[in-house]
Order: sequence, then C-alpha cells, then structure tokens
Amino acid sequence: MVTQKDVARDTGLSQTAVSLALRNSPEVSTSTIRLVRAAAKRLHYRPDPMISALMAQRHRRHKSTFRAKIAFLTAFPQRNEWRESAYSAGCFAGARQAALDRGYVCEPVWLREPGVTAQRMSGILWTQNVQGLLFAPLPVDYPSLEIEWGKFSALSLDYSLARPVLSRVVDDHAFGIERVLEEIGRRNYRRPGLVLRASQDVRTHHSRLGVFLVQHRLRPEWEEVAPLILPEDRWDERLFAEWVRRERPDVVLTEEDRLPAFARTLGLRVPRDLGIAFFYKDHPTRTLSGLQINSDAVGATAANILIRMIETNERGAPTTPTTTLVQSFTWNDGRTLRRPTRS
Repeated sequence: MVTQKDVARDTGLSQTAVSLALRNSPEVSTSTIRLVRAAAKRLHYRPDPMISALMAQRHRRHKSTFRAKIAFLTAFPQRNEWRESAYSAGCFAGARQAALDRGYVCEPVWLREPGVTAQRMSGILWTQNVQGLLFAPLPVDYPSLEIEWGKFSALSLDYSLARPVLSRVVDDHAFGIERVLEEIGRRNYRRPGLVLRASQDVRTHHSRLGVFLVQHRLRPEWEEVAPLILPEDRWDERLFAEWVRRERPDVVLTEEDRLPAFARTLGLRVPRDLGIAFFYKDHPTRTLSGLQINSDAVGATAANILIRMIETNERGAPTTPTTTLVQSFTWNDGRTLRRPTRS
C-alpha cells in the first residue's frame, strides 16, 4: 500500500509538506500542491480512511481553534437581500451553528461583488483559508461559475447551479407535497388544484408537480384540475382569476401568501368556498394552513456533510453527484383550510 512517506520520497519533500499539500492547505504553495497531487496519482496513493477519521476526531476536540472557513455564497441582487428570505437565512443559521460545533467558521460571501471575477473570487477565498463552499439558492438563470473548483469542497442547497453539477442538500419537496395532500384528503376536498411558479418548478426539478400529478391518479375520488404554472417568476392575479373560473378548484396548494386576500376580492370565502394549503411558507404565521420548512435543519445537515468532504479531501466537482433530502417540517392547521373530517 502506497503511503504519504512514499509520496514524500518520490517528490523529495517532507512528509509534513505532503500531508499539507494533499489537504490543499494554504501553508504550502500551489506549485507544491500540483507536484504532490501528480505524484500521488502516479503512485496510486489512496488516503487511509481510518487515519482520516482519527484526525477528524482529533481536530474536533479542539473546537476553539478554527481550522478553516466555509463560505455561504449568495447571488441576490443586493448584498444582504438573502437575509430577507426565511429559507436562506435559516439555512445560514443552521450551517453556521453546525460549523461552530465542529470548529469551523461559516461566513456569507456575495458573488456579485463589483469587478470581482469568479477566478479572482477563488483567490480571495483561498487566501482567507476558505476550504468549503456552500451555495445558497441562486437565480435559476445564473451563469456557470468559473471558480477554481479543485481548491474547494463544494455543496449546493438547491438545483439552481446548472454547471458544474454539485452534490446537494435540499428539503424533501416530494415528501412535503405528499404531507399537504394527506391533510387535504383528511378534509374531504374533491377538486385540489396546484399553483406553482415556473421558476420554482425548475428549481425543484419538477418534484412537487410530479408528486401532485401522481397522487391525482392514485385517488379516484379527486376530480381533474389542471395545475396553474405561472410563466414568470411572479404572482399574476389575472391568470389566477381566469384559472379559478375555468377549473373550479375547491382547494389550492400554493406558496403565494397573498392568495387568501386576493381570493376574497373574487368573492370567494376562505375556507368555505376555497381552501388554501401552503406547501411552503417563507415566514411563520398561525393563520395560514400548511407547512413551515425547518431550513435550519437543512443548513446544519449541509454543513456537516461539507465538513466531512473537507476532512476527507473531496475537492472539485464530483464525478457522481449525490442529493441528500431533509425531511424537517412543521404542520400548522391555520385558518385557511376547513377542519378535518377524519383522523
């Protein structure tokens, strides 16, 4: 079995320098890292997982020493706009706490810094001892990033980063919509309809729409109601009004928190004439019936996975990306659905 000592002998470096280079440590130069990695590949060096785990455990005992940083990368139009999104803010809070518990720092970084290219951003992050990149949800049309991926461990919090395809940690959209449909079934609705923005449908890889359509087929007591997919990334009163008149749903699954007030302007009493169930609510409220996603659990899960990647030296875009689904929701009965008729 090839060891770090063999790599050190081949390169003429010390074993300490080889160990630092294999961990992409900023304490050694980029040229040294390239030299060591080339030798390791040529000699078919593989890290010993038991030693890696032992070292990770040893480091975790010294939580007061920050060994590395995680960058929480955002791309909202304004620098701190991500804080207005309960989901992004919750993910950051969960990731920051999980990082602190493991002896890391998690800091927000804005990808739209004026005059800063992705390559320059890579250099800035590297010199600041950033080892992990955690991508918050990005605009669905956000361009590919020319980051020096080989320097970092990287993970995404949704599907919006088209290239490269990273491993992801996301809330379980399919499980969530099933949970909402279960509550609708308990309340004996017969014409459930789905309202979804096209951008959100893309962002969730059609998982909510797919589960909704499948569940419709599995429940013969439900009558057919065509989903309303809003073509732009915004609420559209006219399209919704036309859809309600045409499809006549008795309950709507949505994330549009302005919908209850608008339904009343159409002469619909909520929930007597039209029930409204939220598969996602950006801000907690007692009045709206539906799911509150515990995004702090999503962020904490992501940070723990990212730290494992850092400590086992998993850098760059993965050959086989994985997706971790987090099922952490709170159901709120609210007042926009009628009471259940069965348990």
